[in-house]
Amino acid sequence: MTKVIIHVGSHKTGTTLLQSVLARNRSALKARGVYYPETFRFMGTKRSTEVSTMAHFELPKALAIYGAREREELARFRQHLLDVRQEYRKIVFSAETFYRMLPNKAKLTEPERTVAKNVRGLRSIIFARLAAFLEGFDAEILVYFRRPDSFAESMYSEGIVNGKSTRSFDEFQSFQKFRFDYGAQLATFKEYFPVRSFVFEEKVKGGLLENYFADLGIGSPFTHDAAMERRAVPKRATLWLRRCKLDPAIEKRGFNQRRLFAYLPEHRGYFGGENRYSFWENTQTRDAFTGRALRNAPELVFPAAPSTVPPLCAWTLADHQAAEDAFHDWRQREQDWIKERRKKRILPFMDPVDDA
Repeated sequence: MTKVIIHVGSHKTGTTLLQSVLARNRSALKARGVYYPETFRFMGTKRSTEVSTMAHFELPKALAIYGAREREELARFRQHLLDVRQEYRKIVFSAETFYRMLPNKAKLTEPERTVAKNVRGLRSIIFARLAAFLEGFDAEILVYFRRPDSFAESMYSEGIVNGKSTRSFDEFQSFQKFRFDYGAQLATFKEYFPVRSFVFEEKVKGGLLENYFADLGIGSPFTHDAAMERRAVPKRATLWLRRCKLDPAIEKRGFNQRRLFAYLPEHRGYFGGENRYSFWENTQTRDAFTGRALRNAPELVFPAAPSTVPPLCAWTLADHQAAEDAFHDWRQREQDWIKERRKKRILPFMDPVDDA
């Protein structure tokens, strides 16, 4: 029976790098008996960037919306998998949105409504639908967890920089609390599938990509494009971008240009340089958050957090004005280069040395 591995993230654990390597080596994977499907050919309509087609975001999205069109697309895709499974020993899916996706409440069936009384119930609906979609396959879930305090800080920045959020860090911790309840996440996965869970910080030690390929059981890793190793913006740049989002005078293109400015390594000096900052006010707050995240996940053992936290990240009006001045000066000097990047649809985090 063909093995199906569903890599569900979590976010900020090298998922974009893995997905880019798998997507760019589909032919070589096929020679190894491994199928990494192009789900965008079977469902959904949005094709925003090359990066968005490297993962399988259409699958959890279809399972969440679950309207008539989505069910038709899922049925067609399932039939495709049944038709080709004899050609492969493994089928690999990867989409970190599995980790946070919730179903459309308006599309729930009556039996589903009986379990949709809380977030845990809503989450289970996604995986019940996935289990039905993969009936007849030997499927399992692969999940990587990052130390909760580090995960929260990284996800907060991601939401501000690349998402729609304008929340403060304190507000963010209350938003979708299930993301940070590792035990509840594992319990939901295990309700429908065998699960293998790993600690991200341990996997980094031996080479993240090497460990990913070993855990997937798909042979030695392929070479990868260093541009897909996503940088993070400095924490103070996150606060700059948050304030820019809250400014109604800054339109989408202006915000995207600021985002590119924040990603470029040569601009780190405007945001504290090599100084380290924290979104955590103190160790007590941080450690209490970690305790809640891990209270029902004793199998996950993370490296100890530092005994102190760096200074609290702050962003004053003077800081903001200085960053804005530097940004406007840079945009004026580099406007042709910025336009060329936009024309080529090069994402802000991608290494500028590789976009010529």
